[in-house]
Amino acid sequence: MNNLVVSNLTHHPGRTAASVIGVAVGVILVVLTVGLVRGMLRDRGERDANIGAELMMGEQGQSGISPTSQSATLPISLVDEIRKVEGVAAATGITQNLELKGEAGLGIRQVDGIDFASYVNVGKIHIVKGEALPPTGDFAIVDEVEGAKKNRKIGDYIESMDRKFKIVGVYSPEAGARIKIPLATMQEGLNAQGKCSMILVKCNNTDEQEAVARRIDAQFPDKFRILFTRDLPELFANGFSGFNIFLNLVAGLSAFISILVILLTMYTSVTERTRQIGIMKALGASKSAIAWVFEKEALFISGLGVVVGLSVSFLARWLLTSKGLKIEMEPKYIAAAVLAGLLSGLIGALYPALRAARQDPIDALSYE
Repeated sequence: MNNLVVSNLTHHPGRTAASVIGVAVGVILVVLTVGLVRGMLRDRGERDANIGAELMMGEQGQSGISPTSQSATLPISLVDEIRKVEGVAAATGITQNLELKGEAGLGIRQVDGIDFASYVNVGKIHIVKGEALPPTGDFAIVDEVEGAKKNRKIGDYIESMDRKFKIVGVYSPEAGARIKIPLATMQEGLNAQGKCSMILVKCNNTDEQEAVARRIDAQFPDKFRILFTRDLPELFANGFSGFNIFLNLVAGLSAFISILVILLTMYTSVTERTRQIGIMKALGASKSAIAWVFEKEALFISGLGVVVGLSVSFLARWLLTSKGLKIEMEPKYIAAAVLAGLLSGLIGALYPALRAARQDPIDALSYE
């Protein structure tokens, strides 16, 4: 029977290869897409955690993890009040603008509006080239990665909010959005004068950040949603329900593609091999034995598809990470992709296999 399986697969190498590719595409969709989304989100969380502040505070009731320009509703005057809370070393307000149109016309880009003088008091960043960000005006600073990856130099211009911002400095380390402009300029561009998206708090003692958070919450009841920046990488990687729904849809779509490919392949194979099925039945092969022949063929195709899909995914990961993208190959998602690929083969071949097993041997032998 095993020789029969191999001979059937090699008899139509083109169709077998197309089926393998179909399953491989499903595996790539799961492994690479999930890895890309998780990696980018975790990278964003790590950069926000790397700002240097211990607490990130948005307005109570804000959706998502990190506020955007749509939620720039906190009065910037609250920053001075927060600084007076016991245990607070420094605080600063920032406004974030999430742009759905990137430099090339596609993608998502975030720009932070900051007051540089107070921002450096809560954060770790420092200017390594050029000069500090002015308090107002159409100016910008970028981190070293942004400068190197997109070849941005001091004196170049960045377009944002239908304006052009001149790069005046490069900062390090990576922290928050890679592009920062003056807070006052962003407030003007978003028509949110005197408002900010969030407040960052630096504590006198890192070990007392929970106590500081409780004091702020007690002094401003039901005003702030307080996050600890140490938790941001995991929150970003796992906390976006919208992205999780998207990833589930991708996984479902990949499984459907694999099932459909195997179903069409095996259904065609059953039709072409009707006489062969009749001969097997005449020789005494049971229904289960005949069905298992087709299931083994499907499993073999699925197994090859899984191997090809994983190989392409790891190769693509190597190529994309060399371009600066963050891609996480989590073992649980790799295992899920492998399991889905193999199960899709079994499920997709089920109907053709049962159809072959139920064929009448006399009709099968007389089939032309």
